[in-house]
Amino acid sequence: MNPRSLPALLLALGLGAGALAAAGPARAEPVSAAQARVEAAAAERAVDVATARVAAAREAHAAQQREVASAVSASVGTQVEAERAQGAARSVRAAAAQRVRSMYMGGASTEAGRGLALLSSLTRGGDPTVALAGMAAARRADVAAQGAAQARAATAADAARAAGGGAVAAVAGLGEVAAQVGAMSEALAAAQRQVAALTAEASRLQAAEDAAAALAAAQAQAAAVQAQAQAAAAVVPAREVATDYSDLYVRAAATCAGMRPALLAAVGQVESGHGRTTGPSSAGALGPMQFMPATFAAYGVDGGGDGVRDVQDPADAVFSAANYLCANGGGKGRDGESGALFRYNHADWYVTMVQRIADELQAGGFGA
Repeated sequence: MNPRSLPALLLALGLGAGALAAAGPARAEPVSAAQARVEAAAAERAVDVATARVAAAREAHAAQQREVASAVSASVGTQVEAERAQGAARSVRAAAAQRVRSMYMGGASTEAGRGLALLSSLTRGGDPTVALAGMAAARRADVAAQGAAQARAATAADAARAAGGGAVAAVAGLGEVAAQVGAMSEALAAAQRQVAALTAEASRLQAAEDAAAALAAAQAQAAAVQAQAQAAAAVVPAREVATDYSDLYVRAAATCAGMRPALLAAVGQVESGHGRTTGPSSAGALGPMQFMPATFAAYGVDGGGDGVRDVQDPADAVFSAANYLCANGGGKGRDGESGALFRYNHADWYVTMVQRIADELQAGGFGA
């Protein structure tokens, strides 16, 4: 093995010579060889922890990325099918209504008109029983056709709702994975500090050079994790805002000067699908806006006006989210939103995803 020198690796990690000079070598007295070995071993352990965290986050993100892509694709596909089935059911109803009108109001050069001509031919003989039987048969056929079309539309709508729930759960899973990314970042920072603080004696040991090389590799893998997260977040589309939440987002945003209602709606979509999944998450977050208990204790408000702050109550949750985001700059333009969203969930991909969804909702007229 011929590893890079420790100073060069520190420069690659963004630490530079200043970081090394400010660490252990500034001690008044050199350390013993035994102490140097202890320091190098500690740095190796810290890097091992960081490497394991990176691997776990990378695996989790890869799995979640596949799940999000699949779930969102299924949701979009079933929604298209549901809309097509609803359209077909409307066409069947319209055709049936037109046939009924043709029986009573006269024919035309249409299928309905031809139906009237048939009825007229049946009644030319003067037997009303024949006419009534024909009308009853036509009506039964129409009712059966409408029932079948409506059943297909209902089945398609159920499938779309189920797929939508799966997409919501998959997107919420990205938030779960964000906790692993946070642990990864903290472990990398700790390892980086440990390597930077090595004394001159420790930094010359092979273990220290191995630790620095492993840290550089872990940093590269961490960058790949972030790229995976961005890719997964990019496929999440803005969804129609649930009616019972739409008014809450608009009214809550009005409590913060400059806040976009679409921003709250985007957070609500990503965090719980507008109340479809309310936790608790693996990290302990609760409610439609997924608050950690301590955060809700500090920023929770009584949005419903019933004298109680309840993290599971939609009004309390949405107004509390507005309060939290506002306190962190959520009403102060694009940059303010970014900072507030990063406080909400410490991940750059989360910020990008929520702002993109908010933009799509706003472009569609939400909150206008």
